[in-house]
Amino acid sequence: MVLEKLALDQRMKSQNLVHMLQNRESGYTRCHKLSQSAPLSYERQFYKAITPCLTIGILIPPVYLRKFTPDGSKLLAFSRDQRSCIVYTYKGIGSNHVGDLLNEADVGDAENYKGVDDNLLKSKIFERLFETKYVLRLCQGDSARYYLHREFSVFLEDGRYVLLAGMCILNGCNLPITDYERYPDLFDKLDPFSYIFFVVDLQQGIVTDEVQLPQDAICLSHNHGISIYGNTIAILSRLRQTIYIYELVNGRLIKHEHEVGPRPRDCAFQASSLSAMLDVNTLLPITHIKQRVLSFLYRQIQQDGQKYQDFYKNFDFIENMIIEKMQLVDSDLILLRYEQRPKDTDVTPMLTTGEPEPPRRLYVFYRMSNEDVIGVYHDDSVDLLEIVVQFYDKMCNVRSMQTGDAPSSPTHHFIRQNCLSPNKSTHFMRQAALRFNPSVPVSTQSFSTSPYLNYNVFYYDDRLVSPLERPKASSTEPIVFRDRETNLIKFRLNTKARRAHDSGPRELCAFICHPFEPLVISIQKCMHVYLYKLHIYNHSTTVKQTY
Repeated sequence: MVLEKLALDQRMKSQNLVHMLQNRESGYTRCHKLSQSAPLSYERQFYKAITPCLTIGILIPPVYLRKFTPDGSKLLAFSRDQRSCIVYTYKGIGSNHVGDLLNEADVGDAENYKGVDDNLLKSKIFERLFETKYVLRLCQGDSARYYLHREFSVFLEDGRYVLLAGMCILNGCNLPITDYERYPDLFDKLDPFSYIFFVVDLQQGIVTDEVQLPQDAICLSHNHGISIYGNTIAILSRLRQTIYIYELVNGRLIKHEHEVGPRPRDCAFQASSLSAMLDVNTLLPITHIKQRVLSFLYRQIQQDGQKYQDFYKNFDFIENMIIEKMQLVDSDLILLRYEQRPKDTDVTPMLTTGEPEPPRRLYVFYRMSNEDVIGVYHDDSVDLLEIVVQFYDKMCNVRSMQTGDAPSSPTHHFIRQNCLSPNKSTHFMRQAALRFNPSVPVSTQSFSTSPYLNYNVFYYDDRLVSPLERPKASSTEPIVFRDRETNLIKFRLNTKARRAHDSGPRELCAFICHPFEPLVISIQKCMHVYLYKLHIYNHSTTVKQTY
């Protein structure tokens, strides 16, 4: 019995593919080793044996690739004129067509960091993996003046629906004069655009609803200005400092009667006469959310016995602050990040170190149902840092449909390892809070659920690639992924920059990862030239260990 247990424990530590398959099949890992972990999280170790270890340069159709659907069955792309959405069906790396093509190309045991340069493989591999399902012409007719934003897409109902956005420039557009009274915090240093949102049913390949928001300013890049929780959608208007709330019901966007804005919902607003010519210099009453923030801070000072000077010296900042980011924590609670308004002068204040002074921030938890502020934190708040550390995975609001657990980012891993020790000084904790608190609010669906980017399983250079879906500087060497337990090299991503020297334009590299299969598409950009590489599993590829 003892020998049998020792054999099982030895098999648990083994990196052998057969042993990992036996562990997964028997459920031994789940039932004994990681019984306290989330469901399906025991499968994370299995991904150490099957990795995207082969790099292939590929050619793709004239499109802009966006991302995979949450279930990994489809790949979204936009046409070059940014008027159409193309949906590809993903056939899987286990497809016979893919295996036959790899055999025809005779990749053998080619080292992944050298790459494979075969014309047949380069030209055919994409069509063997992806098949065009349908093409939707979204911007046409009355909406022909719009173009689709390439960095925006939000999936709803487990990937059945996707929210896409188009925008167009407004030339010589002046906002209505009454807006200055309806929206006291109107931010005039932004150029307004017109926006149109499309709800696309990916199962039927049709547009189920459209919503237009004219004369507004919404940050669409990487889903910054939009947040979702379940079927609740929040859209931040940076221009009007208002949050529009929608509900997705049977593919249609139903707007809530009340929005999170400058006035409480029971305020019967009557527009005054236009004879009083309002402009940006008009002094208007402070908005109701700011009033609640001031009330919360005043009560907090009374309870903690702090000096009232600390309250009054921040009054001017709170009166003039604006919402820069927001996030739905749940369907009723919203996190707002306020920042100071940009000054009229272009001169940036400098610290003694010669670095630009960071903007002051205020983090506000706001309950929409009863219009109440339940928490206010300054940018150096250690209490907020503890909230970020404890609930960061939940605030990412993304979970894998296969492994179940949220992604572990390098930043989150670093905070847990270095910022939670009770021996840390107060000054150290405040500096850590200043550095990491700006990671919230979290942009919706901005993290990849790929198990190969899980920082608890693999160690890699997060300056070159990370779960956060943002372009990174191109690497001059292959990106090495090591097993965090054994420090053995598991695979490399060859995204080597074409220019090894510092002169010339900076090259960037973006990654599109499949949610759970060993497949990564890297897109290297230099000026207007794109270079695509496919990183895929190949059983014949041997990964050499270098020390």
